[in-house]
Amino acid sequence: MDDTVLHWIAWPHGQDGPAAGGRDAGGDALFSAACWALRFSPRVVVLEEAVLMETVSVQRLWGGLEALIEAVRRQWQIHAEVAKADGRVFVLAQGATAWLALARLRLALQPAAPSREAAADALPLWTLSALQPHVPVLQRLGCRTWGDVRALPRAGLARRLGARTMKVLDEAYGLLPEAHDWLAWPERFGLRHDLGYPAHDAAAVLQAARPLLRSLQLWLQARHHGVLALQLRWHHDLRRMDGEALPPWDGLEIRTAQPTQAMPHLERLLRERITRLGWRAPVDMLELQALETTAFAAEALSCLPPTMPDVQEGAGAVSLQWHEWVERVGARWGEDCVQVPRPCADHRPEAMQQWVNAGAGLQERMAPRRTTAATGCAGPWQALWPPWLLPSPKPLTLEGSRPCWHGPLQLRAGPYRLEAGWWDGEGSAAVRDYFVGYNEALGHVWIYRERTRLPVQEAEAGSIHGSSVAWYGQGVYG
Repeated sequence: MDDTVLHWIAWPHGQDGPAAGGRDAGGDALFSAACWALRFSPRVVVLEEAVLMETVSVQRLWGGLEALIEAVRRQWQIHAEVAKADGRVFVLAQGATAWLALARLRLALQPAAPSREAAADALPLWTLSALQPHVPVLQRLGCRTWGDVRALPRAGLARRLGARTMKVLDEAYGLLPEAHDWLAWPERFGLRHDLGYPAHDAAAVLQAARPLLRSLQLWLQARHHGVLALQLRWHHDLRRMDGEALPPWDGLEIRTAQPTQAMPHLERLLRERITRLGWRAPVDMLELQALETTAFAAEALSCLPPTMPDVQEGAGAVSLQWHEWVERVGARWGEDCVQVPRPCADHRPEAMQQWVNAGAGLQERMAPRRTTAATGCAGPWQALWPPWLLPSPKPLTLEGSRPCWHGPLQLRAGPYRLEAGWWDGEGSAAVRDYFVGYNEALGHVWIYRERTRLPVQEAEAGSIHGSSVAWYGQGVYG
């Protein structure tokens, strides 16, 4: 075995503290370990009292083993606030095999430990779990280290220690392949956190919910999903309050317009909702569940400019996604305060879109865009539609027979005949001829004349002359 090839790193179970500060138990503890460690490597295993990560398949992606170890240390320093407050130091060990990394970790955790990079032959017997039941016998045989055990005759040693112990020893030296039960991401997210203290207000509950939100974010990123609905529940510390019976659990549900992996946005929504709740009793346990998730393609670009680093604490740009901003403003000032256009299947320019609530508009799936042939409109005229429409059509005056808009207009394209809206009732029909007009003051503009005011003979001849013609300006190209 080549001790210089370090394929495994190990750290104590419970120092994966970003999820729950080491106070989880049972399945939640394993879930916390998976949520934190699987971000670095898909091969993670909980082996006895340690979490181990196989790194040979991801070292190149991280830029080498040292860069990966530095990333693990940095993330632990960011997330493990409780451990840092207690003055604990993140301890890890490396090895060519999982059992060797675990043995070196056990050695490093001793108060007066020798070098954690000790060779396999120099490791004490107690550092390998398979040898621990046989330590008294091996010590009477004069064995103190792994190397002493391997120096004994193998046939007699196998009869005394058993085949399983010899197999583990061979795996530790890399002579046999290791078989582990790798941690995998659960199909559904549900994580419970025992606070260990009573939380009496919204600020304390939000502080305790942050590790759960970080675990949710890691789960979403690993499964390439975004959350649409989540539920935060809390357990009351008391059965009764002021003579009133309390339910064991209470909670709230948060829904987003679009799938998201942004936990700061979800934390803001929780803060807006939780601060309006009246706390009837202290809270001693939290539970976070993802009720609805969906496939998440890629991060959308922000609709707002990034905040300068010197304006807000912390380095880097800080900005909001569009749907995050809409939901945040809607939660504060009302859902109808932000509106967005929704396209409508109508040929009349003023009826091609409607303004609807932005939150409801984000939840609707956009219909696939129809081709020119499917819309029934002439292809060349679609290219002539202006990008900007006036709030309402502007009546134009006539100079002789020419419409005027800051001066006489020259008709450069048209007519494009439109007859629509008759199905909406009397007075809603649009019978128009559209033109592209031009003058030096305005440039190109989109105008039309009402055909209903023309005599029948002029309408059939397509004439634009006559005093009864009504002209309107509706759009600009500038």
